[in-house]
Amino acid sequence: MKAELQFFAMPDDAEEFLAFARDQVDSIKDNHRLVIGDCELIYTAGVIDDKVLLVGSIAINTGTVGNSCADQERAKAVYRNLRKWLKKNYSNKLSTYSLDDSEKVALARNHWISPSAIAWKKAESQRLLKLYDTSPIVFTLLKISKLIGKPVPVASNKVRGHG
Repeated sequence: MKAELQFFAMPDDAEEFLAFARDQVDSIKDNHRLVIGDCELIYTAGVIDDKVLLVGSIAINTGTVGNSCADQERAKAVYRNLRKWLKKNYSNKLSTYSLDDSEKVALARNHWISPSAIAWKKAESQRLLKLYDTSPIVFTLLKISKLIGKPVPVASNKVRGHG
């Protein structure tokens, strides 16, 4: 099994996540290798680089069918529990746009953001959420329209055909 969940979280959020993970795993090495028997999950915390918050992730790779770790079933269960915790505590109300063309906005339902990362982003409009520092793709927060209840990208407030 090979899978990854990406999220935007402040570096301080790592402590809360790792505290939850400690009860699930055999050990944690270097604050990013979560050991379950002979398997490992790789955790990468979010990183702030100036006014850019770079994505973090939790990933599992139990190996190929003929060359997998012996404790893969337990590792898969732990990965599912950690992913479930992230999805319960973080939001996936994000959209993406390109710095080259901010009119093309798309929903980003497979990336998650912590409450403190939301507050960090809202505190200063010049702050960016990105997968990596040179990426032209930027993530932004969605606002929910009370009128129709559908997500509306914050970055694009122009109406097609007008303006």
